[in-house]
Amino acid sequence: MQATAPRIGVGEPAPLFALPSIQGATVDLAAYRGRLNVIVWLSRGFTCPFCLMYMDGIRAGYEQMLGTGTEVIQVAPNLLESARHFFADSAAPFPFVCDPDKRLYAMYGLGDRGALDASRAAVVSFSRALASGDGGTWTRGAWLDVVNRNFVRRLHHHAMTALEQGVFVVDRQGIIRYVSIVGPIDPVPDGAQLTDLVREHCGLEAQPT
Repeated sequence: MQATAPRIGVGEPAPLFALPSIQGATVDLAAYRGRLNVIVWLSRGFTCPFCLMYMDGIRAGYEQMLGTGTEVIQVAPNLLESARHFFADSAAPFPFVCDPDKRLYAMYGLGDRGALDASRAAVVSFSRALASGDGGTWTRGAWLDVVNRNFVRRLHHHAMTALEQGVFVVDRQGIIRYVSIVGPIDPVPDGAQLTDLVREHCGLEAQPT
């Protein structure tokens, strides 16, 4: 686990990164400078049923978000090939990049919340998967990790750590305009809510309803 940096806040430059996406292309945050606002979502990845649900919520409002000149980049602590196999032809329309060593999480000031929260997160996530009938998702993810000989590592990332999530709204100049850091099972804004955050914090006018 990398040492966690101090929290970064509103008005500071967003830490830059360039990581390969599951869609194939390398995603370079600096390339958006002067072109688009960017929402950087540091998530728990595809082994978390909550994050899969949050992805669906962002996907539903993605076109509206693009209309404001905004892109979403989802970061996950998954191994790239495992994520590519998991999503196959059903990848999200927005870039999904992987940071298995959690270096980027540390750069953005995110860390693990300790054993108690880790246990709670694992139990609640597993219960949620069973209650929602999403056990197949868990089984599929575990099988892919076993096939790729990464099961123990993935288990560490998901069940044995309570990795924080973060939503960072970055404007066209590369400056952070909004920050939300939450626990491993706390809600993440959907596409419509993210669009509203961009309009509020990046100086965009609200659209008429």
